[in-house]
Amino acid sequence: MKKRIVYTLILVIALFIGSDYLDVLEFDLGSILQSDREAPVIHTDQLKTKVVKGSPYSLEDVYCTDNLDDTCTVKIDGDVNTSSLGTYLIVFRATDSLGNEIEITFTVEVIEFIDPSVYIPDGYYLNIEGLTGEDLKSALNDIITSHIEYPYTDDETDVWDILRAADEDPENPDNVLLFYTGVSWPKACQDTITPPDYCEAEMYGELRTIEWNREHIWSKSRGGFTNDSDLGAYTDTHHLVAAERRMNSIKNNRLFEDCHDGDDTNIEDRGYGNYTCNDWEFEPRDEVKGDVARMLFYMAVRYEGETGDLVDLELADDPDASRDSFLPLYGDIDDLLRWHLEDPVREEEILRNEVIFSYQGNRNPFIDMPELAELIWGSPEDYN
Repeated sequence: MKKRIVYTLILVIALFIGSDYLDVLEFDLGSILQSDREAPVIHTDQLKTKVVKGSPYSLEDVYCTDNLDDTCTVKIDGDVNTSSLGTYLIVFRATDSLGNEIEITFTVEVIEFIDPSVYIPDGYYLNIEGLTGEDLKSALNDIITSHIEYPYTDDETDVWDILRAADEDPENPDNVLLFYTGVSWPKACQDTITPPDYCEAEMYGELRTIEWNREHIWSKSRGGFTNDSDLGAYTDTHHLVAAERRMNSIKNNRLFEDCHDGDDTNIEDRGYGNYTCNDWEFEPRDEVKGDVARMLFYMAVRYEGETGDLVDLELADDPDASRDSFLPLYGDIDDLLRWHLEDPVREEEILRNEVIFSYQGNRNPFIDMPELAELIWGSPEDYN
């Protein structure tokens, strides 16, 4: 409507000032009218083409732009019912103020299972196709580096807040799922001086106060990131989890190892499927072995000793496992690669990746695209 008023006003002025100027005005007006035969553009780049059954889905992010001004509108025909599996066709129609119109059809599929690709933003992993080894590792580092950093403890958003969201029990929003035990435990029972009375329960065969705290899967002392002011790896929640305090202490800075592959000694059952063995190594329960591997893969790619990283982390085959070895190495790489294959990405892990992405602005590539691990480090058999 705005344009019609402008064009009408131009014609009135032309008639008023005389025909001597009409040719010029008609030429200019013709140019304007000619340029506005173009339909507006509909932008659907914020929409996902797949959505998991039961998940929220909104069409409100669709908008249009016009070649001359912003007076275009979008009408939507159709909807997506995420309670039912199937394919849904949505028709978008955009019209500008002179009636130029465009229509596009958008397809949305409601799927049963969790597919990591559902959550990957378009173009996020651009330019990694065909890369392997150090070239792929470097390209991924460029993608996931410079994430938004949060303090370890603060009155504003901090690591506690992110873990309460990332490790929330889907069956009980007041609880978190503890990483090494799988127990659902109240969020209010986080590491504190005065835990509530209901934090007392029977665990490890005795009645005790059970608290959870923040576990670094890549141990702080084995990365040299022990100072809160460093942020970076110290507060990167892609490798921080909610863990029961006692099991966190047992794991300590032990390296990860399969304690049952036939060549281990001092094997000790620590409860809930966790074991320690040899001089200073730890085997987590089967349900999180793959999670551990993918977190360590992420850390070895994200922190390459570049400006701002402070640390250069690497995975190794049989690194020094002693308690006092503070080399920025973790392993064993062969066990981690095998766990990655034997315990594939789970729904909870995918959703956790999405929660952390919503805070930090970066993703764990090995959850989104599990095949990347072998392209960088090879297979478990390569280390025999």
